[in-house]
Amino acid sequence: MAALASVMLTSSLAQARDNDLVLSRYSTFEPEKCGPRPDPNAPVSDTNQPQSICGQVQPDTAAFNSLVVDLGEVFAPRIGNPAETLGQAGFAFAAMGSVSFIPNTNDYWQLVVEDGDPPPAMFTGLVQVRKGLPFSFEMVGNMSYLSNSEMFAVGADLKWALHEGFFYMPDVAVRGSVNTVLGSEYLNLVTAGWDVSISKNFGLGGVVSLAPFAGYQNLYVIGSSRLINAYPQDPRPPQTNSNNEVFAPEFVFDQHTASVNRFFLGTRLNVWILSFVLEGALGQNVNQLTFSGGVDF
Repeated sequence: MAALASVMLTSSLAQARDNDLVLSRYSTFEPEKCGPRPDPNAPVSDTNQPQSICGQVQPDTAAFNSLVVDLGEVFAPRIGNPAETLGQAGFAFAAMGSVSFIPNTNDYWQLVVEDGDPPPAMFTGLVQVRKGLPFSFEMVGNMSYLSNSEMFAVGADLKWALHEGFFYMPDVAVRGSVNTVLGSEYLNLVTAGWDVSISKNFGLGGVVSLAPFAGYQNLYVIGSSRLINAYPQDPRPPQTNSNNEVFAPEFVFDQHTASVNRFFLGTRLNVWILSFVLEGALGQNVNQLTFSGGVDF
C-alpha cells in the first residue's frame, strides 16, 4: 500500500500544471523533407526518393530574457521584517503569502505557461526561519512555492543591523541574499542581491508594538536553460547528411544576467510573541503584496 501511494504521489507531481513553463514554445522549427537522393536533380517533393526531416531551430532569446527577469522578481526574497534583529538568543518562524502582479498580457507570458492563460497575479507561499547571532547579525533561511506549478525556491539571507535600539534614532540594516529556483524541467534561475532597510519601533500599551519599515533592494537575476528539443517527435540526434542538409532541433538559452531595482514599504505588528507583517514591493515589471504571520521568541 505504501509503495502504491508513493507511485501515485510521484505521478501526480510529474503532471504539468497551469503555471509550469514550456520553454520550447520560445522557438520556431519548421521541418522540411530532405535526405539522400539517388538523383541529385530530383526535387525534394519527389516522394519516390528516400527522405527524412531537416531544419534548424530559431530560439526567441528576447522572450526568454524577459521571462527570466519577471520570474526573478516573483521569487525575490522579501524583506519581511524591520531593520532590528532578534538578538543573540532570538528565534522566529513565519508563514507568508505573497501576490505577485505580473505583466500577463505580454506575449512572452501568454506563450510560455502550460495552459496559455497566465493569471494577472500569481500566489506564492513562503516559509521563513530567522536566528539571531552575536554582534547584531541575523541568519535567515526561506523556502517559497509558486502555486499551480512545480517550481519552488530555497535561499538564505544574512542581515547586519548597523545600529539598533537607540531611543530616538531609527534602526538601519543591510542584508545579502541568494535564492535558487528548483522544480522547472529546463530552467536554471538564481537570484542574488543586497538591500538596505530602515525602521522604527513604537510601543503601544506595553504589550503591543508597531514597527513601520522601508527598504531598497538591488537584485541580480541570473537565468539560463538546459538543453531543449523543439521537435521531440523525431528521436534522432542533431546531424548533417551527405547533402549538407542539417537536422538541428535542439538549443539552449545562454545565461542572462539582469540588475533589478526594487523598493519596499511595510509594517510589523507584535502582540506578545505573535508577529504580523504587511509589506508591499514596487519592482521593475512585477509588484508584490505580502502578508505574514509568525512567532518571535
